[in-house]
Amino acid sequence: MNELLVRIDERQLKLTNIDKVLWPDEGLTKGDLIRYYTAVADRLLPHLKGRPLTLTRYPNGITGTMFYQKNLPAHAPDWLPTYTIGDPPVRFLLAEEPATLVWLANLATIEIHPWMSTVDHPNNPDYAVIDLDPAEGTTWDDVVQIAELVRVLLRELGLEGFPKLSGASGIHIFVPLAAQYTFAQTSAFVGFLGQLLARAYPEKATTERSVNKRYGKVYIDHLQNLPGKTIVAPYVPRPIPGAPVSVPVAWDELKEVSPRQFRLDQPQMMLQRPREFDTMYNLRQSLDAVLPLIDDN
Repeated sequence: MNELLVRIDERQLKLTNIDKVLWPDEGLTKGDLIRYYTAVADRLLPHLKGRPLTLTRYPNGITGTMFYQKNLPAHAPDWLPTYTIGDPPVRFLLAEEPATLVWLANLATIEIHPWMSTVDHPNNPDYAVIDLDPAEGTTWDDVVQIAELVRVLLRELGLEGFPKLSGASGIHIFVPLAAQYTFAQTSAFVGFLGQLLARAYPEKATTERSVNKRYGKVYIDHLQNLPGKTIVAPYVPRPIPGAPVSVPVAWDELKEVSPRQFRLDQPQMMLQRPREFDTMYNLRQSLDAVLPLIDDN
């Protein structure tokens, strides 16, 4: 069965090539991706609402050629909301309903990357992300230890962070903010935290950009907070063997979980997860007390 007409709420969609294998080792198909995004729509959509999206598409599966897409194709349905910006103009997709996720999955869109800002304040992110990226020679315990140090440091600064598994080997820690700072300021903030941690624990933490100088250490990446950069959204699968999913976790779970524990073929596991991560959008934390420290650093 390669074509199917489906109705998602009031939208009718034509699904094509649904037997196309996207994860060869697991035998997972485009149909499996569509079913997954349908199942987790209620979990995923709050993290996309009002945020322009960058898409990563794998028309021939994760072992084939992929490409990034920002500009919505001309053949897109006219009911899809968009946000246009730039010169020449780029028409970014906005995902506001489950049918959009199904349409994206039908295009073999495996990863969805939302902006860190919304269309209401496009130049002012409402969260920063501390991206912990383990280099060769590190263990999961090393990553967890650095994450816990990040939490201690954030709390010393009067801030709360919310961790999620990257779905690969690292951890993303989201720090919700009032939408009043620039991307340069939020990037500098994360860079400042990275420098403090690298000085305090040089054996395991680094801000070294050269990959071959990071062996045995966890890289604290602040550059993902610059304009145009994005992080994979919560509940989004990754285009790597095993079909792991990037999933929010509680701080006290970090030592108990493994980095690729949650998988695309287990949507029920995602639906049973607590929704503490969602509460971060209610926080409008301030960097006013931190930014002068950065300037003095």
